[in-house]
Amino acid sequence: MPVCARCCGFYTGIFITTIILFIMFRKKESDLPPKYILLILAIFFSSFVIDGIASNFGIYNTNNNLRFITGVLSGSSIIIIIYPVFAFQYYRDAKAEKLFKSLIKFIIYIVIIIAFIIATLLRLDFLGYFYYYFTAFSVLFTFYFINLTVLLLVPPFSKKANGLISKYLILPSILSITLSSIELFGAYWFHRIVNFI
Repeated sequence: MPVCARCCGFYTGIFITTIILFIMFRKKESDLPPKYILLILAIFFSSFVIDGIASNFGIYNTNNNLRFITGVLSGSSIIIIIYPVFAFQYYRDAKAEKLFKSLIKFIIYIVIIIAFIIATLLRLDFLGYFYYYFTAFSVLFTFYFINLTVLLLVPPFSKKANGLISKYLILPSILSITLSSIELFGAYWFHRIVNFI
């Protein structure tokens, strides 16, 4: 895999959750979820942090399955917080409605995430290198989407689009891809330098 199991879960969790959010919230909802869901998301993120710290300090032995699961939970929780920022900044007519105001939508989301985790952990061999390429694409998508969301905070790019596919996505996307390339290239060389030392 191009990254470790925990990061693989993190990046694929971000990608899968973003797709789910774009499908579920077509009314351009741009408010954070209810407090009880934010608490669940905080637990998801905490599982990632606790597992990482505990395994790093040898408090308990972890394995790649647990690392992947906590990565998916963390990545999905983070993107659920970032998505409303994207919706609010991108759409001209973003709705001030909460994500997952309906509990049934949150349950459906959880079922999809669990199904994704199970399917990945089953390691379906007939898919060949699918997970490798899927993870690599998820890494690129994560950098792109987060850079895009940050760029949409700049007033000339903000609150212009009526729909997801729009001419107002072109320039911010080009800039986001450029920034992502610079960041990934810089991270690659930083990694090489650190390993050389």
